[in-house]
Amino acid sequence: METKLKPLLIAIKAEKKAIEYYSRAAKRVTNQQGKDALNKIKSQEERHCRELIKKFKKLAGHEPTAVEIDSVGTAISALTEEHIPDREASDLEVCQVALKDENEAQAFYSHSAEKETDEETKKIFFELAGEERQHAETIGHICRILSKS
Repeated sequence: METKLKPLLIAIKAEKKAIEYYSRAAKRVTNQQGKDALNKIKSQEERHCRELIKKFKKLAGHEPTAVEIDSVGTAISALTEEHIPDREASDLEVCQVALKDENEAQAFYSHSAEKETDEETKKIFFELAGEERQHAETIGHICRILSKS
């Protein structure tokens, strides 16, 4: 596998895990504002994933296969792979996990952008870092609301 494709595969894998997490989390959270925010972020993560797959296809000449995605053992955040039992975690705990994950995703994308030599890929990573920062701000706001209830 080309070295320049690995960060894209890592990002695709992480975005897929985030989509799964936000889908579960939105169903689990009882606070309507939190549920709406998590569903909105899930939709944005789906868009991120489509953009990353499109970029991968442009560079590799094909869409990433499940084998290629699974071959990258490094996740942006271990939390995207952490299972929080739906009945055991509070709304606040669900949001705190998401907040930590978004902060780690932002750091990954920023670092990847700084190392990237392809200007188009660099731009994608910087945009994703900015969006993950916005996600973290939104989730941080929801965490503050939930900590007061």
